[in-house]
Amino acid sequence: MDTTRPSPYTGRKTPALYLLLGFRKVAQKADRLYFILGYICGLELLLLGFFITYQVIAKNLGWPRAQGTDAMSGYVLAMAATWALSYSLRSEAHVRIDVLLPHMSPKIRAVADWLALLAVAFFGYVTAWKMWENVISDYERGVITPTYPLTPLFIPKTVVAIGFTLLVITAAQMMLSMMAERWLPRIHRAMGGDEIQ
Repeated sequence: MDTTRPSPYTGRKTPALYLLLGFRKVAQKADRLYFILGYICGLELLLLGFFITYQVIAKNLGWPRAQGTDAMSGYVLAMAATWALSYSLRSEAHVRIDVLLPHMSPKIRAVADWLALLAVAFFGYVTAWKMWENVISDYERGVITPTYPLTPLFIPKTVVAIGFTLLVITAAQMMLSMMAERWLPRIHRAMGGDEIQ
């Protein structure tokens, strides 16, 4: 593995350069957060699989079982499914139909990718907005789940709302990064700067 780093930029420093480097730094930090969340959610699903397996075996053998497992499994699934959306989007793990993409020019493909991110951001925004409305409504009315462990319903809904809010932030950050990577190097060169790696 090559451990050498590319030489730092030594040309003229411009505001466009600083802005581009700032976008890259934010993307790097966000990627680390998405990676951590993605693996936490994967670990949750793995542990949930072991837990459900034990519950099934315990039921058949008459061993002691935990109460309220249906509700708790649902809460874990809600977090694992929604908090991993950002990691899936950033790592391009979402299903996408790319029959036409190989036949597109790079410019058309970039526009198609940007529009796809815009659609994801819109979907995430509408879902997050409605979920936050439900969270506030359930909190104000004091709604609790009808089964054990009688959880205030706004708590699991908050988990889902956070997941979709993160998805919106991720999609917006990716769209801004795409535009920054396309336009800021050009602006930098127009301001007298050299080529940026």
